[in-house]
Amino acid sequence: MNKRNIYMNKFKLAVTIFILTNVAFLQDCCDQQSAAIDDCDGMVGCFIPQCTDDCNWEPMQCWGSTGYCWCVNENGNEIPGTSLPSWQGMPECDEFDIENCDEGYVEINGACFHNGDLSIIQKMIDNSYESEIDLGCEDWDNYCGSPNPFMDSSDSWMSLLVDGENYSWNSNENGIVEPLELGIQEWENGRLTSLMCGAYIYCQLSGPIPEEINELTSLTTLRLEGNYLSGFIPETICELDSNHNDYLEFDISWNKLCPPYPECIGMSDFWDQDTSECTVTGDVNYDFILNVQDIVLIVSFILDDIQLDFQELSISDMNYDEVVNVLDITEIINIILED
Repeated sequence: MNKRNIYMNKFKLAVTIFILTNVAFLQDCCDQQSAAIDDCDGMVGCFIPQCTDDCNWEPMQCWGSTGYCWCVNENGNEIPGTSLPSWQGMPECDEFDIENCDEGYVEINGACFHNGDLSIIQKMIDNSYESEIDLGCEDWDNYCGSPNPFMDSSDSWMSLLVDGENYSWNSNENGIVEPLELGIQEWENGRLTSLMCGAYIYCQLSGPIPEEINELTSLTTLRLEGNYLSGFIPETICELDSNHNDYLEFDISWNKLCPPYPECIGMSDFWDQDTSECTVTGDVNYDFILNVQDIVLIVSFILDDIQLDFQELSISDMNYDEVVNVLDITEIINIILED
């Protein structure tokens, strides 16, 4: 146990005794400051809370004898991940001076984040776990897995920028990658503007890209190259406010994504996909065989007048006329007969 923790435990014990013996709970910073001074009784190196003139907590609290400073909320509770020794600099506590978040936003460690944006990131993570992709991981390899389990480590190289400032966020090491632990992110006014999870960042994402990707309405940079993403690219990705032909802003190459690709996707010199696990057009039931079962499914699409999503249309539209009809059935029959 380090010196600061020893002093902190002594302080907590002193405050607890004071509360129990005085019955009433201390209401503001000045009360706790006075109690600390009394309980320290001249002890050198004791922690004394720092208060404003109107007895609110100073956003940054420092313990001179240990050299540590940290940020607190309006109740004086330490904001996790903000404690820094003086030789590493002072924590930026102004960014945590947030009392309430607007509707649709959630407060995490003193900053507001859009619930919808967090849910899309969560879906990327969930899809990766659910894909159960086999990366040939060994028990000793802390970096192997989808998503990369090391992102949940306190030593992770992932980072967050919130309104242009480094956001003090430490991974909680609970064994599960969480939204704010994924890749390198930038947020402005509570909205996600940049998600870097591409090559040399090693997020190791897998599974499909969420259909709801277009709900990231403030996102201008999306780098997902060099992962294990699979399935079809949702057409909704074209609604993102980014230059789909600039690989510095938008890049989903070097994955396992299947054609046909949305028209907005530029086929640059950097574009490449491992399509070895992609099914062929017409294989509606994804069994890697064109047979009568696929014909039956397409007939049901037509008779029931089912509104197909982009993926269903892509796999059913044999002649690429953006309509599923009897011509597509004829095309499948011809392929089967030719075999």
